[in-house]
Amino acid sequence: MNYIPDEYWFLFEHSPGGVSIATDPHCTKIKHNKKASRMLRIQAGEVFSHSSIVPPKVNVFRDGIELEAQEMPMQRTARLKEEVENEVLEFVWEDGHKSISVWNTTPIYDEAGVVIGVLATSEDISHFVLKEREVRLNKEHLERIVSEKIEEHTRLRNEVERLDRLSLVAQMAASISHEVRNPITTVRGFLQLTMKQNNFVNFQKYYELIISELDRANEIIGNFLSLSKKNNYIDREERDLSEIFHAVLPLLEADALMMGKKIMFIEKQVPLLWINTKEIQQVLINLVRNGLEASVVGSSVTVELFEDQNHVGFMVKDEAGGIPAKILEQLGSPFLTTKANGTGLGLSICYDIARRHEAELKVETDHIGSTFIFSFYKT
Repeated sequence: MNYIPDEYWFLFEHSPGGVSIATDPHCTKIKHNKKASRMLRIQAGEVFSHSSIVPPKVNVFRDGIELEAQEMPMQRTARLKEEVENEVLEFVWEDGHKSISVWNTTPIYDEAGVVIGVLATSEDISHFVLKEREVRLNKEHLERIVSEKIEEHTRLRNEVERLDRLSLVAQMAASISHEVRNPITTVRGFLQLTMKQNNFVNFQKYYELIISELDRANEIIGNFLSLSKKNNYIDREERDLSEIFHAVLPLLEADALMMGKKIMFIEKQVPLLWINTKEIQQVLINLVRNGLEASVVGSSVTVELFEDQNHVGFMVKDEAGGIPAKILEQLGSPFLTTKANGTGLGLSICYDIARRHEAELKVETDHIGSTFIFSFYKT
């Protein structure tokens, strides 16, 4: 180091900023003053260079990219004979400690213009950068919370609107269903009597069509009445899901056969549940028929029982190509339907039955199909 006059070493050691000097053109030995040594976590006078035979155990990053020895600013300056200005480096030690500093370098030439070393200054900016990162992370965290709250608010608002619609349907059902059902029953009875008369034998198929339409109207009214139940009380008994499903599966299998589709039932031993048998069967019928009607010929609808740590219930999986996002947002709303002759009450009834059973009905959907999951909480 005879190219550095002795009178400058005092200034070097006591400089208020970090100063480093490479004493050879390959930067195998870099001497650091007190300020730089503290920043690099070494003893004063200790050699610290990634180009040395035994490089320090610290990773150095620039803009998130780890640097090799030849990419370090002092080594680049020696190799390319160019200055480096305001390069921010992040040092990360094995124990997790981080130090962030800004570096400036310039080559040192001899009288013949040959690079014989490198001079570098550095400044520790860890406090400012880490504080800025903390502020940014806190901001992102707050923005995420706000976004989640907005989503939750939107979901709750949609749920309130759905409940309002259900309430309106319930009021309509309570006020008109019985009055409409009574004349329908009377008309149906007279039609059946008339069909037995010899004079009307030739019109039998027309009467059967009228009666089937009356039965359909009666079924729709029944759905309205189901939604009109305002209290949560229902008659329940301890039943086996597999047993009550077997009672209605033949009906659903017949529906599937007529449509050119099939039903698969995957059984599993699950605990007995306190349920209203007819209502849970109604959920199964509604979900399976929805899946059958939405699926193409040759596809399947799978009914599967399940049990996990917190829930027990059943799943109905179809191959109908999934539910559009716009429909998914409103799923369960009364009168929402994609069927030409649908009423849009089937899923509303399923959600209402889930509520009365203190259960949960949710849906998972993708480009292949949808899975409706009806789950009871374990007590």
